[in-house]
Amino acid sequence: MKNPFFFLFFCLPLVLAYAQEVEVGVESQDVYLNEPFVFQIRVSAEEEVTAPAMPPLPGFTVVPQPPQRQHSSQLSIINGRRTQTTTVTTTFNYLLTPQKLGTLTIPSVSVNVLGSVKRTQPIPINVRQAEKIDGIALQLQPSTRECYVGEPVMLTWRWYIDRQIYQFAFNLPVLTLPDFSFPEYLPEIDPRRQRQYQRIANHQNAELIAIQSNTRLKGKAVTVLTFEKPFIPLKPGTWSLPESTVLCEIEDTRAGRAPSRRRSPFDDFDSFFGGSRTSTRKISVSAAPVTITVKALPTENQPDNFSGIVGDCSISATAEPLEVNVGDPIILTITLRGPRFLDHLKLPPLETLPGLAGQFKISNEEPGQVQNGTKVFQRTLRANHHEISEIPSLEIPFFNSQKGTYDFARSAPIPIKVEQIRQVTLQDAQGSALTANDSPVSRELQISDIGIAYNYDAAAILSARNHDPRLWLAAPSTRSLLIVPPGIWLLATLASAWLRRRNANPGIWAARKAGSQCRKRLQKVKADSPDALDQIFDILQDYLTARFQLKPGVVTYADLSNLLQTKKITLDICLPFKEIFAACEASRFAGASSQSAKEVRTAALAAVQKLERVL
Repeated sequence: MKNPFFFLFFCLPLVLAYAQEVEVGVESQDVYLNEPFVFQIRVSAEEEVTAPAMPPLPGFTVVPQPPQRQHSSQLSIINGRRTQTTTVTTTFNYLLTPQKLGTLTIPSVSVNVLGSVKRTQPIPINVRQAEKIDGIALQLQPSTRECYVGEPVMLTWRWYIDRQIYQFAFNLPVLTLPDFSFPEYLPEIDPRRQRQYQRIANHQNAELIAIQSNTRLKGKAVTVLTFEKPFIPLKPGTWSLPESTVLCEIEDTRAGRAPSRRRSPFDDFDSFFGGSRTSTRKISVSAAPVTITVKALPTENQPDNFSGIVGDCSISATAEPLEVNVGDPIILTITLRGPRFLDHLKLPPLETLPGLAGQFKISNEEPGQVQNGTKVFQRTLRANHHEISEIPSLEIPFFNSQKGTYDFARSAPIPIKVEQIRQVTLQDAQGSALTANDSPVSRELQISDIGIAYNYDAAAILSARNHDPRLWLAAPSTRSLLIVPPGIWLLATLASAWLRRRNANPGIWAARKAGSQCRKRLQKVKADSPDALDQIFDILQDYLTARFQLKPGVVTYADLSNLLQTKKITLDICLPFKEIFAACEASRFAGASSQSAKEVRTAALAAVQKLERVL
């Protein structure tokens, strides 16, 4: 849907209604099972309109998309009279996914256009079953099939492929279940295997990174893409995770068969794997549904201040400073280790922990920060009296899912020294002491025998001074004193600002140097080396990743073309990379390429130089 040809493709089945005030359309009326498509309602009126109330759509899952609005004005002059008309076009998009085979119907939708109700026409949708073949399989495996509420579970998908793949997209409805939480997760990227990572396109727009490797399936060598996503169950029960599917295209090698796939706006772009386009057919691959049992946390022996931490954990605590006066702030840092995916975890109120209540004043709760696999919390303590000698051991309750019992994580006590504060009285400020009867002690004035001293030196011995400011400013030492320190301060400020700007986004500096570094590396590639094309491909991947500040992973021709389109750069700048990637992929998958490494290297140097001139 990010393709620039999407609008033209969308308009093919467009249905007009009611004097152009309301238009409806679908991306296609012929779709495959579990293949999402766009249903669109477009309303033109003098003012913005509200979203229509969608009726039940049996056989479809519906995901509303953000509306789009466009304002336009038209000025007309008739018989010298100026008239200006303003039109607001509001487009409501819905992503529909068919769940049943056969002919389904999108029913009529009522749209309120400034008080006038318009009804759209029903649209029939033909849902077909995509072809299934051997040699391509999808598996879904959870890390466990039985867990407790709040216990993270890792879902792992494995996609086995024994041939060239063109367009593909996953549909993972499990990622939309409301009774599960899905923490952010990306695998650790091994720079040595950067070329083996792939971004997984999916209709849920989840950030998924797969690792590519080789294995065997039913005795046959295949490629497998493996990607993961954790989830945390929020409610107990037995849950059947919905079927995961992937729709993809493969080469149609059946003799005498015309291509059976529908034309789409993606035909002019490469996929993650595909090189040149050829006759293809669409197939569907599904992973069997998985059932998971989620057990409720036991209420027996559950601590009163249990905050929901599930999984074996440990804590440690530090304090700063360790020597204070009564009422001075002490920064207590608590580090929680053990459970995975710590974003949702929180500590119980410290006021409920033994030894702290009544001894310290405690600041309000704060959410904590995840750092290197731990979660760090900071609270401020203030001692109530000077007899406190330590911050006692903290006991944090958690549920040990392996043992099925509640336990406590304990930190070591922290010795501190608290001094008592002496109050300053008015008498202390006046320098007087009090007797037992609280009466001031009288002090006699001392009389000096010397009297008042005066200056015995004659005025003549005082040397004459010239206090003309112009002579003082003309002195070199004065100029240095006035110019050098501000100059040093200005240079330090500029250098600090430059360093902050550079460190704020180091990717910008890497992007500026990416072109020159890429050309130098390409010139060093030996054309007669057996892996020369692999080296050229890796160098171009490093260049594009650094130049556009992308996350690690393979940048395909489709990715590059989309990036350049967003920058308003013409397609002819991108086309050379299509042939270069195709030659490299042919060498990688087929073992040979129609172009020599020297030719590919020359083309790559020219393509990079051409791209750098327009960026």
